[in-house]
Amino acid sequence: MTSDGQGFELKSVAHLVRPAGARARNLESLRLWIAEATTATLFYHTVQCPLRHPTSAELPPDDLSAWVHGVVQDRETAERISFAVQSRAGSAADLREALLEVLGSIPDKDRFSRAVPPESEFVFLAAESVPIPTGVCADDPEALVECLAQAEPGVWFYHLLEEPWYVAGPPAIARWAREHGDPSLAKVLEEEARAGRGLAELRRRVLKRWRQGRLRARVAAATRASEGERREAAHEAVVGLVRRMKRTDEDGGRE
Repeated sequence: MTSDGQGFELKSVAHLVRPAGARARNLESLRLWIAEATTATLFYHTVQCPLRHPTSAELPPDDLSAWVHGVVQDRETAERISFAVQSRAGSAADLREALLEVLGSIPDKDRFSRAVPPESEFVFLAAESVPIPTGVCADDPEALVECLAQAEPGVWFYHLLEEPWYVAGPPAIARWAREHGDPSLAKVLEEEARAGRGLAELRRRVLKRWRQGRLRARVAAATRASEGERREAAHEAVVGLVRRMKRTDEDGGRE
């Protein structure tokens, strides 16, 4: 935030990863350690995964389901864990409950079987977050979108995935947009933050939906405007289109 409390400052994030002191060798030990895992550990193995593959349009697999599928070789359980992560990752409490429901529904003998050798055990890690100010501050929602269009993946991850997960609520960036007169942008940010997509697809959809909304609003306003106002609006639209095409060429067509 700016000193007057009106602007919105974008932040990126770095993660300090450390061992959590736990290892799982079968589904039972995985269940027991998930029950005891800290918020920072659940975050690293589920929510943080998209940041490791920021250019992927698809959501990368979480660490838990990837281990169950590839090492334990239990495809059905892996799919159920993946679904739990994608559908119940709104908070650490919800996520833990969903994961324990999946693993607790497996018969005891199956949870203890398929033990993996020591070198293939699942090593629990924890990620401590370090927010990084970017120095970029938006004074209004339109400027915010333009700043986001130029922001690196860590900014998108921090504001739309990490921050709302830790506070268990709507993204602060969406609340700010609503408070500053753009409920449509706030709705787009909230919906896309919950949609469970990779960062590249998240970015693409937010920018596309916002621009489409702006275009519809301008068209609606033009129908109520005078002939002179319509000509001026058309001119501004052409200038804006040329500016966006130039920016797209400069950044390699990412938008």
